[in-house]
Amino acid sequence: MRHMRAADLSSFLGIRPVLLSALLLIFSLTIALPAGNAAFAKENPRYASIVMDADTGMILHQRYADKQLHPASLTKIMTLYMVFEALEQGQLRLNDRVYISNHAASMVPSKLGLAAGSTIRVQDAIYALVTKSANDIAVALAEHLGRSEKNFAYMMTRRAHDLGMANTTFRNASGLHDPRQISSARDMAILARVIIQDYPSYYRYFSRRNFTYAGHTYRNHNRLMESYSGMDGMKTGYIQASGFNLVGSAVRGNRRLIGVVFGGRTAASRNAHMATLLDEGFRKVQDIRVASASAPVPPRKPGIVTAMNTLQNLSPASGVSAGSADGWTQSASTLQNGMFGKLIGEGDNDPAIAERIETGLMAINAQKGQPQTQTIASARPVLANYSASAPRAWAVQIGAFTSRAATDQALRDTAKILPQQYASANPIIAPLKTKNGWLFRGRLSGFTKEEAFQACTHLKECMPVAPYN
Repeated sequence: MRHMRAADLSSFLGIRPVLLSALLLIFSLTIALPAGNAAFAKENPRYASIVMDADTGMILHQRYADKQLHPASLTKIMTLYMVFEALEQGQLRLNDRVYISNHAASMVPSKLGLAAGSTIRVQDAIYALVTKSANDIAVALAEHLGRSEKNFAYMMTRRAHDLGMANTTFRNASGLHDPRQISSARDMAILARVIIQDYPSYYRYFSRRNFTYAGHTYRNHNRLMESYSGMDGMKTGYIQASGFNLVGSAVRGNRRLIGVVFGGRTAASRNAHMATLLDEGFRKVQDIRVASASAPVPPRKPGIVTAMNTLQNLSPASGVSAGSADGWTQSASTLQNGMFGKLIGEGDNDPAIAERIETGLMAINAQKGQPQTQTIASARPVLANYSASAPRAWAVQIGAFTSRAATDQALRDTAKILPQQYASANPIIAPLKTKNGWLFRGRLSGFTKEEAFQACTHLKECMPVAPYN
């Protein structure tokens, strides 16, 4: 059959040429975009999100959490972290004056618009960043602490990597667009958690809803503090390359969550999405409790971890068969679902606080009954001594528990689902003294940074841990 021209085809079908052209275009697009690709085309390439329990680091939701994206003014959270650290170390005081250079004064809005040569108190500068998101003040702080914004950005990046923010590189203090300035939803959640835990007195600055300076009142851009129950802080960000970003933290009852959204198409849609994610997170975290107190476990000394056999050498008596095909091929999500409702260790906390201390990244429900203590053979105490320069100084944390037995069992369960390539990882238990008692953090050590992040992709709830953390 000879090739039929469009005009011939329109005549043959009795369809006007213009209408036929439209139909052919629609048909060609349908062929070019199958169902899966069509759905992908509708996705927002700048989108990422994560929800984290602030106390335990447990990940309640994540989507593209490690995708490198532009942080925009979320950068100022790191700038403020550097300020808080300097205040804590006595290198800076709230009443110190910060000089506004020509470079700082030249920044584009959002800004306070202070003249070059003027000064501003450190405390007022903090409020200016939190509420107005003032670019000029961010640069002034950077120059005050780092002598130049470029050097300060280097300091920010180095400190971020120390905190475990492996996907982050800073090029300025404000978040104004630089194609080389990148971060991720997970990294921003890590940063928020560090501030909340390490600098709770400074975190309160993020709760400031209004700031008045030189006769002008500036309103906080985080409108969810006015509309979302329990939202008490963090930071918004927007540049054209990033979309509408937000880091937020909210408290309900005795639980605090951290949410991060990158790439909102509008501020309103971003806020609505954040509210939905946090609502779902609070529903999930309600089911996480520790076992009721019984058979207390003696606390271990601070700074001591328990070094155990490698995963491939766990004794059969411990209930784990490293060669079990079923164990190694079981999916992370199946394991996580199965863990709920299953007691994996006895509690060791005081009854008055039994409902407060979380089990951590691998969660269990409290059940009554006689606890059974399980141990791992050949345990030996060693000092927690990681070298930041060591190539395999990274670890992954799979849970934080109130009993040693629960931690041991969680490590065994993790051994069942990790691929064989991680069988040589060293399980360790890192005790942590909290105001409510001891937590035992279950970790697998001996990774490079890249291996740690890759290992976490095989686990539904997992957190890479940088050296010294």
